[in-house]
Amino acid sequence: AGVVAEDDQRIGRRIYLLDNSGSTATGDGSVLVEGRNGSATQVPGTRWEEICAFTEDHARWNLTVGTPCEFVLLNSWSRVQGSGMQEGRDCLHIDRSLGDVAAQLQQLSTLLRNNGPRGVTPLVARLEEIHQRVYAEAPGLAQRGQLVFLTIVTDGLPTSPYSGTSTDADKQSFISTLRNLCANLPLQLVIRLCTDDKATVEFYNDVDEELELPLDILDDIVGEAQEVASHGNDWFAYTPTLHRIREAGTLCKMLDAIDERKLTKLEVRQLAEALCGASGGASLAGLTDRQFVREIKRLVVQAPLVYDARRRAMAHVVSINRLRAALKVGCRGALYSILRCCPFNV
Repeated sequence: AGVVAEDDQRIGRRIYLLDNSGSTATGDGSVLVEGRNGSATQVPGTRWEEICAFTEDHARWNLTVGTPCEFVLLNSWSRVQGSGMQEGRDCLHIDRSLGDVAAQLQQLSTLLRNNGPRGVTPLVARLEEIHQRVYAEAPGLAQRGQLVFLTIVTDGLPTSPYSGTSTDADKQSFISTLRNLCANLPLQLVIRLCTDDKATVEFYNDVDEELELPLDILDDIVGEAQEVASHGNDWFAYTPTLHRIREAGTLCKMLDAIDERKLTKLEVRQLAEALCGASGGASLAGLTDRQFVREIKRLVVQAPLVYDARRRAMAHVVSINRLRAALKVGCRGALYSILRCCPFNV
């Protein structure tokens, strides 16, 4: 809740660029269907169905937290190449202050339904349009001390508007455009990949590693949960809410880091406290690690189970044994830390 509250104050708008190129008709996507009791199920589908589910989920999320957002189509059905972006045809704003939330969601659903997979992947052309729109808003954002988060949801490599083949020139143009966006605007980036294609994943990971940009690359919830655990951050449940916050872009650097490195002991304590909803923030700061684990255990037992995408099952929000290992608390913590490294451990 604290992370969301801070983001709500600092983030003036979220923009989502939605790839609906022809390749999104490929049937290797997946949709997470959440149940009323917090459970969830992975349902197979096309990449476009995955993107549509993502879009409607984030529309509801931003309406709930009160952050204005905008969804931009990569290839809209009736748009003529070179024409300007038009509300309701090429993009759609969703904002709680506009009222009639149900009507806004219905309009978004209709836009998605009418613009299924087609065309190529002209990411640069759309990013340049977004650059112009955010540039016009930049003075107002600066005055309010706010920034924009841009999430690019894609399954492919950048192309020109006239070819389905991604050339080196297309890739360099994309990289240059990202640099310009981040250098000239109060903007941070997330790239949410909807593909396991090796060449595509490697390209975007290289962009993330080689360019010093405010950029995070994310997989789907299961892939991301596994990536987070592989860096030693396996002591908490990777939930749909946690993944959604990271997909939308967050100013909490600790959440950016969980798929890149093992959290420090201080970060482990901070995240565990946040996930368990401990009140008072500083109230647990004076506890020893052993006392801290005991208090977190008390909170975990009282809290409802949550869906953990790594286990694909309901679980406690924090695993006390694994938390002990992360904080190196007691003999059990040290032993569990050793056992986690064994080949038979899952």
